[in-house]
Amino acid sequence: MPVLPSFRSRVGSRGYLVSMSRGHHNDHLRSVPLFTELDDDELDSIGSALTELRFSAGETLLRQGSYAREMVIIVDGELVVSKNGIEIATIGRGGFAGEIGLLTDSKRNATVAAKSDVTVLHLDARSFDSVLNEAPELAVKMLPIVAERAVANGEQPTD
Repeated sequence: MPVLPSFRSRVGSRGYLVSMSRGHHNDHLRSVPLFTELDDDELDSIGSALTELRFSAGETLLRQGSYAREMVIIVDGELVVSKNGIEIATIGRGGFAGEIGLLTDSKRNATVAAKSDVTVLHLDARSFDSVLNEAPELAVKMLPIVAERAVANGEQPTD
């Protein structure tokens, strides 16, 4: 599978960058478990930091072992998650990937690739940090979902 060297290389090239209105972002974000507890202002903060991107089936979005610099939220299509070369999950509309590494500034624990043509909302680390500086309570609201997911993925907390 081809690996994207950076999401930035996609912006503005061959129509992969797509525009989505703020209201549409908020409507979609409300359906994502990670953001269900956020109010309209918090959704606006996250929504303003998102970029909608499209990828073709087979493209790798996130590579196991690489440093986490972004997360994605699926608008349309499916992503496949593999760990050590073994497929462990399929994520569809409203699902997300990359949040643990983004929040913990750690290496990726899995590879995520487009199973079908997919449209995602992309949130990079710099934008996410800016959002958290404006509204630090977002991290507290997101923590239960991320912790549940980390446990489900078999990750053990370190002391």
